[in-house]
Amino acid sequence: MKNYRETYIRRAEIAQLILLQQLYQQKDSRHFIFQGGTALRWCYGGSRFSEDLDFVTPLESGAVEALLQAAMKGAQNLMIAHFGAGALTLRDKSSRAGALKCFADFRPEGAREKISVKLEFEGLAPGKMPDCRNIVLSSLGSVAYLAASGEFRVPRANSVIVAETPEEILSDKVRALLERRYLKGRDFFDLWHLCTVCKTPPDINIIQRKWTFYRADFVARRSFSFFIKPSKEEKAMMLDAIEQDLSRFLPPDVLDV
Repeated sequence: MKNYRETYIRRAEIAQLILLQQLYQQKDSRHFIFQGGTALRWCYGGSRFSEDLDFVTPLESGAVEALLQAAMKGAQNLMIAHFGAGALTLRDKSSRAGALKCFADFRPEGAREKISVKLEFEGLAPGKMPDCRNIVLSSLGSVAYLAASGEFRVPRANSVIVAETPEEILSDKVRALLERRYLKGRDFFDLWHLCTVCKTPPDINIIQRKWTFYRADFVARRSFSFFIKPSKEEKAMMLDAIEQDLSRFLPPDVLDV
């Protein structure tokens, strides 16, 4: 079980915001729809650290990579301003079925540990588009707090983020629970946040349309009954996933609650 690393997490989150600011300054960035746990964290008041910047997009991988490379130029300078001299690089780029995955790594000079952010762009099926909202980055509460404290120092961080609605993020979380090879406690926590904090009711129509939403095929590894009427063993699996996974993403005082 890995532990919550507050100092590293804060640096990683600043790097996420820098990348978001630069990505959404690019022409055609409106075709990047921000989703997942990190969208929940920044756009909808989430308290859980999320490692990845996840997007869905109608663009092909080549166009995505071109926009990403363009964003890296400005991000390099902002990373240096926040973390000192160093180099920003993209590594482990891979694509399949219209999806692109890579890591943006910033290694400050003389530091033993790099700051790493995973980016994933999932291809939308033709004619499919999730419900989304346009949100100014600097208007977000958590971003404004970091700016006021001096930790996030980007002048005029007014990029317009295109983010999935809470209902869409909830449906993606349901899909993830059904199709992941291994259960992840973060999915349960995010569903709790959406339903309890955001007051987002599940919409079966939005959930079901996600089966055919992406270019990658949906392959269910478990059914709804696994969660609704779990056996003793299945319940133990879910509890173990929550305990093992969340220790990395939540402060100990929050996890204890």
